[in-house]
Amino acid sequence: MTSRKDPKWKREGFASEAEYRSACAATRATKKASLAATGMKNTPQNILRIMWADADFHRPIVTITKEQIMAKANCCLWSVKQALKALREEGSIKPIRNGKGGRSVPTTWLLGVAGQQSTPSDQHVAELEEKRSREAAWRFLSQKYGPAKALEIMGSEE
Repeated sequence: MTSRKDPKWKREGFASEAEYRSACAATRATKKASLAATGMKNTPQNILRIMWADADFHRPIVTITKEQIMAKANCCLWSVKQALKALREEGSIKPIRNGKGGRSVPTTWLLGVAGQQSTPSDQHVAELEEKRSREAAWRFLSQKYGPAKALEIMGSEE
């Protein structure tokens, strides 16, 4: 359990400040690549910028309603719907939660790079998960069999 006085990286569930900073850097790289790769112009590109501005700082996820986008982009509901449809078809955004939508129902979107299956954030998360699972396996095996046997079972890190 974390308290409000704990540093942000600890409240967000990261193991260290370096890990948090690394996740933030990966998100910034994904944002830059996403905005450069999009083929959209005018309203869709503006809406993508708005979504990136509202996204979580350490991961490319945003929860936002169409009404909020309308207010920030200064455009009508029809323009927002068309832009979201175009961005979805391009692959820049993917709905995660509440994809059906509805009046004032926020949809959670995963922001990504158009035309790419994996982003720098995805790659970073995969690396962290691999490292954490290896460390957990090492702790388990070294407690059960001892460090020598655990090293023999797991092999080298290469």
